[in-house]
Amino acid sequence: MLKVDPTFSVLILDPKETATPVLKRMLGEIGIVQMEGLTNPVDALDKLRQAKPDVFITDWNMEPMGGNELLRTVRGDPMLADMPVMVVTADPEPQQFFDAMDAGVNAYAIAPFSTQLLASKLEAMKVYR
Repeated sequence: MLKVDPTFSVLILDPKETATPVLKRMLGEIGIVQMEGLTNPVDALDKLRQAKPDVFITDWNMEPMGGNELLRTVRGDPMLADMPVMVVTADPEPQQFFDAMDAGVNAYAIAPFSTQLLASKLEAMKVYR
């Protein structure tokens, strides 16, 4: 697997908390040890501004702020505009993929997926240090 700097950090936004344990396990297998999970998009924006993680992994279908609005907010914020963002969703709706790409997502994965796919998506985003 890839070599990851021990200071590399990931913020996970998963409103239902169903994917967070799986993502944390997979990220751990890749070698990432600094990760945090949140359930509220508004809290996630605050945390992104405070902590500036290396990668933000988020769901798309959520309340009170959907993925499209969240990603457009991230891309419109000068502090966060360059933040690498990956959308992870269980919804295979093709239009959602195109909406996420249009909003500026860096990577997109439909669950379920393997640790190897997650690693390859992160590697393609060129986020490793």
